[in-house]
Amino acid sequence: MPHPTHPQKTGPAAPPPDAVPLTIPMRDGVTLAADLYVADPGLPNAVVLVRLPYDKDGPYCFMPEIARYLLAGGYTVVVQDVRGKYRSQGRTEFALHEPGDGHDTLEWISRQPWSDGDVVMWGDSYYGYTAIAAASAGHPALKAIAPRLTGSQLSMVLDHGDGTGDVEQTARKMYFASHYVNSGRYEWEPDWSVRPLREEFERFFTGIGERSACFDAEFEGATPFVPPPVKALLASPPVPALYTIGWFDNCAVWSWHDVRALAADPAWSEGLRLRLEATDHENYRLADAPVAPGDDHTADPAALARMLPRYLDPALAFFDAVLGRSCDLAAFPRVRYEVCHGAWHDGDAWPPPHAAELSLTLGSGGRLGTAPPDRERLLEWVHDPADPVPSPGANPFAALFDRADLSAAGDRPDVVRFTGPAVDADTDLLGGAVLLLRMAAPAGTHVHARLLDASPGGAAHLIARGQVRCDGRPPERETVLDLLDVAYRLRAGHRLVLDLMSGDFPDFVPEATVGADPWTSPHAGPSARGVVLGGSPASRLLIGGPQPHDLRSRA
Repeated sequence: MPHPTHPQKTGPAAPPPDAVPLTIPMRDGVTLAADLYVADPGLPNAVVLVRLPYDKDGPYCFMPEIARYLLAGGYTVVVQDVRGKYRSQGRTEFALHEPGDGHDTLEWISRQPWSDGDVVMWGDSYYGYTAIAAASAGHPALKAIAPRLTGSQLSMVLDHGDGTGDVEQTARKMYFASHYVNSGRYEWEPDWSVRPLREEFERFFTGIGERSACFDAEFEGATPFVPPPVKALLASPPVPALYTIGWFDNCAVWSWHDVRALAADPAWSEGLRLRLEATDHENYRLADAPVAPGDDHTADPAALARMLPRYLDPALAFFDAVLGRSCDLAAFPRVRYEVCHGAWHDGDAWPPPHAAELSLTLGSGGRLGTAPPDRERLLEWVHDPADPVPSPGANPFAALFDRADLSAAGDRPDVVRFTGPAVDADTDLLGGAVLLLRMAAPAGTHVHARLLDASPGGAAHLIARGQVRCDGRPPERETVLDLLDVAYRLRAGHRLVLDLMSGDFPDFVPEATVGADPWTSPHAGPSARGVVLGGSPASRLLIGGPQPHDLRSRA
């Protein structure tokens, strides 16, 4: 049997000469490795803490460059390998220890002579999640967090509470088979055509001669490797929090899950701040898409140097405000958002009060518009899990790196496309984007949706995407499909396009028969499903209207 693409194993890099090595004890005797970046060890100062599983000294997250920038911004910096990763002791276990280890690290830092007792935490993705987890532990030394492109439920499949749920991303299990096998990481590319899906991963584990406990636990019932729910954060003493969300981030669903919950809580909402920007998970910008070699901050030191100010200055300004180093936190903008193809704006709320509500009906003939609903009819498509609609790009975490043209997807027979009229003038779409669909589909059906910007030349690029696992409700009851929030300028002459389908692979697991695990089962056979057009209520797209949880409670 052929082996998966030969994996490359990466261990810890050498610590830089300007980092002071630290060994920080946890309550159970495990010690965690960290680097200290300090201007004057004898001068107590506020500390930025970053806790990550990607090697505090390695090139992947360029932590030495980040630490030096934060140090120049007036903070002492501690960068720590989380438990079981790189130079830290302990078992390699996703999410399990982050609240307690975060608490113990804060306690240790607050007692050091170079610390004045005030600690703030920053980070992307998992190392943003560790900041949220530490906040849930309630240590008084933690004064603020600035998580980016992450959320308290990072990697989890969300249940919507109405019988529907999200569709599982393949990234969680792939992550366990690369970053959470052992203290280092493996770089490899699976053959996603193998069925069952798990078989390809079994071949990988056989080839390297070891396994991931986190991966195996996914198939053994209730896994322990899950983050605490957002209610654990809500139950802890509130700290000011600056959440940064990327409009093209494949992890944004977990960011919005937190932000919506925190905004509804009086204690946490007071200190909540939002930064909403046209970036993806790897921090590539829409303004640079597709990314030229000279603009790739992961490969070009000059590009990284240009990126660091826009990457770190917002958090530094926020921390300065919280600690009283600059403006008072009350003067710090509650929301700062970037309109795609537009400008940056400050505001007191999201969505902004001036945002217009837009309701567009899915009509016969592939129309998307404001015309009254026509007579009721069922528009069907046949989905074949053996030939699912391919995902938009090569890397779901770097959607803007190659910025795929999705115009050809509408030619597939298993994609239903709706096209709106060309707009006469630049039109800003602001707020939540939600589909209300009257589905004729069995329980377990996946529905994926992509909202596209079609240019006069015919190219179509992604604005937002969403997905839902249907519960088999009758067509008279609407299914809510959350496309998350948008801030997007549809330029004059451009059109909105909406694609409906039942596959988005390999970013999301393929559809399986009801009750079957898509990782361990063979392909299900082709099957028909449909959306009801016309009638009342009509299947429609709402932008800037009610929140998804409000719509679900009415459906």
